[in-house]
Amino acid sequence: MAVITLASLAGAPGVTTAAAALAVHWPRPVLLLEADTSAASSVMAGFFRANLRTTDGGVEKLAFALSRNALYPEDIFDPELALAIAVHELAPIRTAPIPALPEGHRMWVIPGFSNLRVADGVRGLWGKLPTLFAALDEAGFDVIVDLGRLDIDDPRLVLVDTADQVIFCATSTMVDLNRCFRRLEVEDLAERARRGDPDRTWLLLNTPVAEAHPAKEFSAHVLPVIGTLPHDPAGAAVFSVGRPDPKPTRNAYRSGIRRVVADIDSALDRSSQRKAS
Repeated sequence: MAVITLASLAGAPGVTTAAAALAVHWPRPVLLLEADTSAASSVMAGFFRANLRTTDGGVEKLAFALSRNALYPEDIFDPELALAIAVHELAPIRTAPIPALPEGHRMWVIPGFSNLRVADGVRGLWGKLPTLFAALDEAGFDVIVDLGRLDIDDPRLVLVDTADQVIFCATSTMVDLNRCFRRLEVEDLAERARRGDPDRTWLLLNTPVAEAHPAKEFSAHVLPVIGTLPHDPAGAAVFSVGRPDPKPTRNAYRSGIRRVVADIDSALDRSSQRKAS
């Protein structure tokens, strides 16, 4: 089992969209945590299409429970506590459907902030989450964390340090190549992004509408590339804004995500084998 953290080094290259899509197609039970501190929750209005109330789950309630040392791994999945939303248990909604999960897949979501005024007041939350994630790991659950954009000396860097895999999202343009290269020169990421296991830290690229830059250039000058997602705005919109997806087998973005999931899983296996040996 594993903790995978996704983040942006610059701009808005679809981190939340990719995190949601990865969670939908993840091969094991998974918890998706939206931990972006720069904007209100995207998944509540987008992935869930505003079908749910903000009280149905959220990082603010999680922070409240952790601040009182009153949270155990099983509490995450307790519907009475309403910390996480069990996507696989939601009733079908014809008029505004939530993206369908593969049959038998179990996925929970802890949405991000509904009130950004409290985001700065929960800085202590991030340092407590690795212990919670380790307990979830032992219980057989994987965790995908959406950090959104990382600021310099971001208090959430502890979630980068303790993740099994770190995936930085970018658009495959010269602009993002330069942005990522320069951001990784800053002291807070200069060492931590490149140290340790060669299968731990990756780039996930989105293909732009024009002027795509080769992935090999990112691998040579920034970080190795785990995959490149196709330019498919309609397919990505299934996960970003809840667009209906009547023909998922023809969704190029979904197909790209499935390939990335397989590559991430292979990298996790290599890391596990390396640690075991």
